[in-house]
Amino acid sequence: MNNKKSKLKYLSMLIMLNLGISTAINAEEVTSKDENDDEVEVITVTGIRGSLIKSQDIKMDSGTVVDAITAEDIGKFPDQNVAESLQRITGVSIDRKGGEGQLITVRGMGPEFTSVLMNRRTLATTSGGRAFSFDILASELISGAEVHKTQSAHLQEGAIGATVNVTTFKPFDIPGFKATASVKAQYDEMTEETSPQFSGLISNTFDDDKFGVLVSFAHNERKSRYDSANTAYYWHTDLTMDDDTYYDDVYFPQNYDQIAQTEERTRTGGTAVFQYQPSDNLAFTADALYSKYDVDYRQDILAHWFTKSQLTDVELDENGTLVKLSMGKGSNSDVMVRQSSTSNELIAFGFNADWAVRDDLNFNFDVSYSEAESDPKKGSTDTVASRPGDYTYDRSSGAQLPELTFDRSDSADGLKAGWGERFGTVRKDDVLEVKVDGQWTVDQGALAKIGFGAMLSDRTLSSKKQRTTRPMPWLWGDNSNPILLPASMFTSFDADGFLSGGSGSPEQSWLTFNSEDFFDYLTSPDVVAQMDDPEYTQQLIEENDGFTMHQVPWTYEINEELKALYVDFYLDGELASMPWSITTGMRYVETTSEADGFAIPLLDLEPSTSKPGFVNAIEGDDYAPITVKHTYDNWLPSFNAKIEIVEDVIARFAYSKSITRPELDEMSPESGYGGGDVNNLSGWGSNPKLMPFESKNLDLALEWYYDEGSYAAVAMFTKDVDGYLDYDEVKEVVTVPSGSYDYKISRPVNSDEAEIEGYEIALQHMFTSLPAPFDGLGFIVNKTFVDSESTADEEGKSLPLIGLGDSSNLILFYEKDKIQFRVAYNKRDRFMQSKPRSWRDGHYVDDYKQVDVSASYDFNENVTVFIEGINVTNELYTTTAKYSNQYLDITETGARYSVGVRGTF
Repeated sequence: MNNKKSKLKYLSMLIMLNLGISTAINAEEVTSKDENDDEVEVITVTGIRGSLIKSQDIKMDSGTVVDAITAEDIGKFPDQNVAESLQRITGVSIDRKGGEGQLITVRGMGPEFTSVLMNRRTLATTSGGRAFSFDILASELISGAEVHKTQSAHLQEGAIGATVNVTTFKPFDIPGFKATASVKAQYDEMTEETSPQFSGLISNTFDDDKFGVLVSFAHNERKSRYDSANTAYYWHTDLTMDDDTYYDDVYFPQNYDQIAQTEERTRTGGTAVFQYQPSDNLAFTADALYSKYDVDYRQDILAHWFTKSQLTDVELDENGTLVKLSMGKGSNSDVMVRQSSTSNELIAFGFNADWAVRDDLNFNFDVSYSEAESDPKKGSTDTVASRPGDYTYDRSSGAQLPELTFDRSDSADGLKAGWGERFGTVRKDDVLEVKVDGQWTVDQGALAKIGFGAMLSDRTLSSKKQRTTRPMPWLWGDNSNPILLPASMFTSFDADGFLSGGSGSPEQSWLTFNSEDFFDYLTSPDVVAQMDDPEYTQQLIEENDGFTMHQVPWTYEINEELKALYVDFYLDGELASMPWSITTGMRYVETTSEADGFAIPLLDLEPSTSKPGFVNAIEGDDYAPITVKHTYDNWLPSFNAKIEIVEDVIARFAYSKSITRPELDEMSPESGYGGGDVNNLSGWGSNPKLMPFESKNLDLALEWYYDEGSYAAVAMFTKDVDGYLDYDEVKEVVTVPSGSYDYKISRPVNSDEAEIEGYEIALQHMFTSLPAPFDGLGFIVNKTFVDSESTADEEGKSLPLIGLGDSSNLILFYEKDKIQFRVAYNKRDRFMQSKPRSWRDGHYVDDYKQVDVSASYDFNENVTVFIEGINVTNELYTTTAKYSNQYLDITETGARYSVGVRGTF
């Protein structure tokens, strides 16, 4: 199932082949550079203005609809995070994790619809799907990024939203000796702790710029705390009370948890690039990238689980949302501890040969390999201690956070053991790509040149899930004779200031404990002796090495091979004195996937002794291996037209057909049945026969470049998407020894259609004509409006697409002499995060606004000091269900501030 060795062998053979070609070409001895060429002084503009001017030039000169960001200087990207910088681009919005940009959405199409390339190559990812997590990359290693919003045949297929190409520095881009280093300290407002960050880059070219070497390095640490109030979902159900009062069409919260998470992140990365140009028509580049991203966190949780059978009193609002409840009949207040330690590693290699065969013919050979791995180390832990007692939940005041009444005793006496397990997933992703691109300059009539090429790609994603073997996790919690935990195991957790930015009165302290102490105590001889069946319990402990993780059958490997050919025709001319250009072409790609996994047999369902009306699934060990192969092909035409109506006013038109393949983890052949509420049992499965989503795209744009660094633009776009995923739920009767049970089996299918339309407006202006010192001012403002219609839900209402929502940016900047500052405001409007299911409505992310600031002062041309602030207004990140008072998650990440110094030589 592992193709890694064969891929590496293939990679080495291709590199040797390229080197052999280069030796033969070099032997031809092409004419050397004219030694008497006049030296030309090049003035490089850096800083905010220089970055914006370069980005504008890329947008203006492109034959397609493109937006770009570039580094303000070597080692100085506009934001601390690449995703944070990309969100400044019109139509780009981001998903955050822990207050840091992670995934990007373009024109309302979610992260899975956006292809992220580095130096035109696919990078492996640890996300488990196709979406690339930007938090693994240090921004100091990046020179720029281009967002291609329309398709061309030469662009690698896979993006309905956009193709993002991130570039790294190369020595030939910055000839001569260059060195830069920065050191900064970052203060986190929530933890009141300071963490170090530093980076460096050295580049030099030799032998009249024929040979170049560049190395870069970045390291940053962050200690943070996040507070969140969480409800997993709202059941859409009915309700019958003990007095036979019946409520229909009720929205019932599953739980309410207060979660205080402390986290340490460490990111270390570097690049190395070697370039050699033996002649004017031949150049070679070999490069490597390494990044390691470690995340360790601990969650201290005060948890309350709501069960219909234990309700004693309720109150509903006008929408049927349960806003007040009382729980009795054997209820518990829980304290939970979750801990996780994950290491994410990315390594990438590439070799490129660029050969101008003759003046009118050029070839580019490129081979690359990348590998990413996510290692859960000892695994995440999930441990629960319960205090029996009634409690109430009251959200009737309209505050974001409810009022709770429960046993707040500081005493740890009487807490009993509940759930406990370790779990984790080892993910590996490796990608091998080989590309050959050619360009033939024709210059015959309107036909200027022809581009053509081919690509081979071999990608393998594996996911190996591990967890504590059943029934170990619930064995003690389900015991009819509860296991009391020693009071000495517990301490008081101080959550002072918990969710201070929200409305309501959250708890500010509760009990906590150490997960390792929990596991050790439950497997001790004294506790085993208290169990209903001590011999059976001891046997389980010995067979499973206590709570140690073991691999489970929810393991799969997906191999995907791509073969692609393309041709592009580049035409240009004049129409009534208006310069025009057209790029039109066709891309053909064949996709072959092979999915390996297991089916999990259900042996029986046994009643839960701790939750009346619930059953636990007993799974068999005889897992049946499954292999499913799938092949399909796609023809993808594209047409991009550009005309300069008057000087510096450009109109664009584009039409294309594009695809996005399903997420790799949705293509696994695995399936299974779960336990839970006996009246609402569900099973699940993936679908290795999924087809790609197909979209027909239309773009119109008008751009006015009225001054250097200043422009206005408006764009309209539509996307007609077919094959959008939905989760079909099929009813199935499952018979096991204890009886027959009704299940709802859910799996993804290509069934939905969607129409997306949107508008973008952007204005960038530099006040160069104002008197000093105000001539250093400038601003950027942009707004994206996007709307959609998709296949109707069961109520006949059109649903929005996941991730689809308006977004806007307002950036004010100043750069004059030695002073720079910038204030950036970003807003993303409410959008759907997950689609409805039969038992719940969709989940939505509320409007989110963030303000970031930065300022710097140049002591001289070599040394700069700077300060930065992120989320300075401490905005909350909020998700809800169907109605705005159905809060699912309210998270506070706090503000972060940095101060540092940067040196350039």
